[in-house]
Amino acid sequence: MKMLMEGSALSEPRSGQIPTLQKAEGEKSMATTTTQLPQTTHRPRILVVDDEPAVLGLLDDVVGGSIPCEMIRAASIDEAKKVLSRQGVELMVIDINLPDGKGTVLLDAMKYYQPAASAILMTGAPSMSLAIDAMRGGAIDFLPKPFSSEQLLSRVAEALKGQAAIAKREKRLLKLRDTVKKLNEARKTVSKKVDLLCNDLITAYGELSRQVDTVRTQESFRKMLAEAKDLEQLLCHAMDWILRQMGYSNVAIWLAGDDGEHQLGAYMKYTIPGEPAFTEAMRQGLVKVVNKEAFVHFTPDQVRDKASADEYSTLTNNTVMGVSCTYLGEVLATVVLFRDGKVPFTDDDVAALKLISPIFATMLASSVKGEDAAGEDGALLDDDESYGGKKKNDADWWKRGEDPPF
Repeated sequence: MKMLMEGSALSEPRSGQIPTLQKAEGEKSMATTTTQLPQTTHRPRILVVDDEPAVLGLLDDVVGGSIPCEMIRAASIDEAKKVLSRQGVELMVIDINLPDGKGTVLLDAMKYYQPAASAILMTGAPSMSLAIDAMRGGAIDFLPKPFSSEQLLSRVAEALKGQAAIAKREKRLLKLRDTVKKLNEARKTVSKKVDLLCNDLITAYGELSRQVDTVRTQESFRKMLAEAKDLEQLLCHAMDWILRQMGYSNVAIWLAGDDGEHQLGAYMKYTIPGEPAFTEAMRQGLVKVVNKEAFVHFTPDQVRDKASADEYSTLTNNTVMGVSCTYLGEVLATVVLFRDGKVPFTDDDVAALKLISPIFATMLASSVKGEDAAGEDGALLDDDESYGGKKKNDADWWKRGEDPPF
């Protein structure tokens, strides 16, 4: 806290007197004094609060004539509050003794209306406790009377310089906050785009994986059937692949005849024998349902509702899955699988049966026409091991009456 009182002084006026500015020996003329302040976008505004018109005019001449600024006058606390509430100021110079109270109350008003402003208090009766209270209230300087013109200009210039530095920091802080806000918004935008990209990649990967699985399943089945040399072996290989892929099941394959009726081409017993009465009931019942729907997958409860009485007496508590194998719009075969409902067919089983049905129909068409079931190149794949003078194939275990090799 500065309490300079020597040199040229602004004397405290006596009652009825006008304060006079006294020049100290060697003091420069006020007309040649110019105080340098930091460059700002506008002239700083100084609110002077004093009830003495002569003091107001004197401060206006001394400060306004030396410092590039805008001087605003107020003669009371109430008038000063109105100014603070209506326009911005950078600095307040306040006399402590005002007609409507202590000038220190304006410090609270300044904090409320102009939190970035600074204040200098001046009084003709300085004291240490008064100065401490002023500083605690938010004043940055305490100027006791009498004071010289140099002291006044120095204190005001220093206050404006400090306030300009604060304003500059606030401006940088606001700019920084705005930048941080924009960065956060950009981060959120990027994060959303990354999430969308990741979701797209996951979706694409899932789709690619499904396509690869589809190709793998179809090629595996096609390769198995390509090893067959005749219709009987073709049926054996088809059932072998189905059991390997979907687990042990009862498998029945009906082939379409020239008259449009289906006849049992092959039957694989797992738990239920293929008795003629049962298979005939299936031919008249479930086979027609499958061909009408193209694909069925029944739970034990659905079997009770869909199957005939003759069928259900054998298929009680069984789950059923069936597909029609169509080639050029004609149903060439109907494949039906059934097993205990405690071991239901999975979604993968459903997908696999649907995938192989058109391949099976195509291979059947080739076999019926006497064409090579292996494809256009006529290549047949055989194992190296001989069986009864013929090439032995693992898929022929059913035909040979052997146990499954898997």
